[in-house]
This record gives sequence, C-alpha cells and structure tokens, in this order.
Amino acid sequence: MKIAVTVTVDLADPKEWTAAFGIEGAADIRQDVKDYIGQHLHDFGVFGNGEVSATIKYR
Repeated sequence: MKIAVTVTVDLADPKEWTAAFGIEGAADIRQDVKDYIGQHLHDFGVFGNGEVSATIKYR
C-alpha cells in the first residue's frame, strides 16, 4: 500500500540553516532540508525500530 504525505517547510531565515549546517544557496539548502527530513523518516518509530517494514522515498 502506498501512502503519500506532503510536507512544506518554510525557513524564515535560510541563514540560520547555513549557520547550523554550513550549507549555502537556495538549491543546496532545499536538498539538505529534504535529506534531513528524509533521514528522520527512515529512523522514525516503528519504521526505524524494524517493527513495520516500509520503503520510504522522498523527492
């Protein structure tokens, strides 16, 4: 079964992301935020502890 979830992140000040992670430029920050959230999805709850098997893909 496939389940789609849309998440929108609005960084009030992208410079904060740069200060925290050293990533600069809109395209690079967008990708880094996606990777950051995507990794947390893989590690989250029943998916992260192996109780429920799932393949998580994000764009």
